[in-house]
Amino acid sequence: MQENPLVSIIIPTYNRADLISQTLDSVLAQTYKNWECIVVDDGSTDETSEVVQRFLDKDSRFQYHHRPKNRLKGANTCRNYGFELSKGKYIQWLDSDDLIGQEKIDEQVAILEKTRGLFIATCKWDYFSDCSDLHDLKEEVRSVYGSFFEIKDFLEQLARSEGFFPPHAYLLPRKLVYDSGTWLEYLQINQDGEYFSRIFLRCKGVLFSERSKAYYRLATSSNVSALSNKEKMIQAVDSWKLIEANFVLRFGSATSLVQISKKYLARRISELDPDFIRENRLFFYGEKPKTIASTLKKIKNKFRFKF
Repeated sequence: MQENPLVSIIIPTYNRADLISQTLDSVLAQTYKNWECIVVDDGSTDETSEVVQRFLDKDSRFQYHHRPKNRLKGANTCRNYGFELSKGKYIQWLDSDDLIGQEKIDEQVAILEKTRGLFIATCKWDYFSDCSDLHDLKEEVRSVYGSFFEIKDFLEQLARSEGFFPPHAYLLPRKLVYDSGTWLEYLQINQDGEYFSRIFLRCKGVLFSERSKAYYRLATSSNVSALSNKEKMIQAVDSWKLIEANFVLRFGSATSLVQISKKYLARRISELDPDFIRENRLFFYGEKPKTIASTLKKIKNKFRFKF
């Protein structure tokens, strides 16, 4: 057990001059003090740099970097670069429009430090918008709130709880992040789902922090996750093929989380492009387990990604 280990908070950003100050204020307000905050800019053309500079002038724990020009543009590259620069024992992923509660890191570090093995910490979370008062948000009760010493049990409950946990609700041991591999830089849709599927494969279990809180901003017009064109639909399918293959190799089955998520994705896409569903019938309506390993290999090669 290490007293007050360093936590690295890694924030990719692009043209968030209007929002990033709220995010950095939530970092500055942490009751846990031993942190470094690494902001990686993806090439902003607005006044993001001026906003971040005010925090650099205020507190030396903030760092501001730019994605190297010879690396692929995108938030995932910025996350990977931020991790390369980081030194913390624990990693806190945070997007530049989301928020973390004051005790978030403090409480999660405490429970992780008390437990041996590669566990991850989770916490309560809520949606919010520009007009939200965080103190007045109605707290959702989710079945996934709790500790799980078998990761498959966590995934089953996650399937019953929107199938989603925002990335910044977790606190991750550095070793686990390193062992699980980098964010897939060519993937633009469901990249957090694909990334955390590899985290889940290697972690021992999940520890829940009752007093920690994360806030996830409701989607805006600049949100890149919408299935607005066929390329994004293809990437969404590819992400779930990777997740499914990983889970089958680890658990022997795709898990109900994958099955429910595929049905939800099919409903969304069928409203936009019914032909795409017919073209991908094998994925949406059943891929035989014996084809899973070859699927995983094909998708990895497609994205030129090393696990």
